[in-house]
Parts: sequence; structure tokens; C-alpha cells
Amino acid sequence: MSRCRLCTSNDVEAVNEHLAEKLWDSRIANIEEHIPWSEAGATWQAAFRELAVAARQALTC
Repeated sequence: MSRCRLCTSNDVEAVNEHLAEKLWDSRIANIEEHIPWSEAGATWQAAFRELAVAARQALTC
């Protein structure tokens, strides 16, 4: 069984970045041409990073 990344990570920024990328991938999957996270653009990356912070805060004890 794997450990919970939210609970065990010492690098909150890395968790936020990972979560932002996974959230991006989940939304962009509905688009015909996949756009990788690295090419999402600064505005989209900032928005998804904010979403990731909110999601992590909602899921953390």
C-alpha cells in the first residue's frame, strides 16, 4: 500500500505543482489536441496552481 502524498510530503510546493498538473491533465483530456502542462502558458498554470492549493487545503486535516 502506498503512502498518502498529501500527508507525508515535506515539500508542499512540489505537491501543489503535481496536483496542478494532474488537474490540468484531467481538464485538457476533453480537448482534441492534448496540450502538455509545460506548454499551458503562465495564466493557465497560475490558475491551476491556485486550484491545486485550494484542493490540497480542502483535503488536508
